[in-house]
Amino acid sequence: MTDAEFWSTRADQHATQFEAWRHALSRTHLEWDLKSNDNEGFHAETRQRTLDGISVIECICDPCEGSRRKPELRQSNDAYFGVLFELSGHELIRQGDREAELSAGDFVLWDSEREMDFRVTSRLHKLTLLIPKQRARRLEWDLERFAGTVVKNSTAVTGISAEALGRLARDFTTIDKSEAEAVMRPILSLITATLATQNAPPEMSVAHRDHFTSFCRFIRDNLADSRLDPAAVADAHGVSLRYLHSVFARNNDSCCNFMRRERLRRCHSDLSSPHCRETITEIAFRWGFNDAAHFSRAFRTEFGMAPKTLRVR
Repeated sequence: MTDAEFWSTRADQHATQFEAWRHALSRTHLEWDLKSNDNEGFHAETRQRTLDGISVIECICDPCEGSRRKPELRQSNDAYFGVLFELSGHELIRQGDREAELSAGDFVLWDSEREMDFRVTSRLHKLTLLIPKQRARRLEWDLERFAGTVVKNSTAVTGISAEALGRLARDFTTIDKSEAEAVMRPILSLITATLATQNAPPEMSVAHRDHFTSFCRFIRDNLADSRLDPAAVADAHGVSLRYLHSVFARNNDSCCNFMRRERLRRCHSDLSSPHCRETITEIAFRWGFNDAAHFSRAFRTEFGMAPKTLRVR
């Protein structure tokens, strides 16, 4: 007997179906803010199962749109990488400076700790994998730098990944628990390899390398400024924001991720020092964070422990 959980709006009255979907989406796919649907009646259904510690969710739904902003991010206690694979239909996705339309056979990697928007433009059938970040890092899956990457089903390499994900969508409710690791590990390795191939950086010119070095130096010198953001870095160097993002992308990174990692490293250094007498919140705010709960989650994700655990060592 399968341990998969099934849910559908068919059990609800037309007037309450969209509200039921709002709760179901946040229960299965983390917290989301859905824009209201004025049409009476909304169809959606999900099948969900955990395989080898990874939540696998199949979803069918009518057109809708939603977002994850700070209120929704704060409600998630754990951090995940999400792999969203389109089986049919169309969906627009935006995370950070990356935006794309997904069709059948395409997939995207998203980061649960970063703001994101989606808009389903036609009846959608998709598969989502929620991979705990600690699990991914422990297994040395370097997914952080690929967040927001869309992989189009347009080449032999990406087609193999699409076939594997399509097979998983068809069979995941019947896989024996004893075989879960043997099934999931190669699929995730294949996804990671495809993302790496998709994101292979072009060779950087001397000018790009010099700018990248200058951008990184400026960020490290101004981490304590809570107003520091990509626009401030671009303005300080007299370049466009688009150019700044392109330079970081050529190095398989993003400006925001680089800032966050550097700030977390400074906090880690201070928390490790026996001479630092500031509180954890004071340290976090001094290095540019402005939300203690978000800092704690980001720190735990980056270093595999809570800030207070490091402090008492």
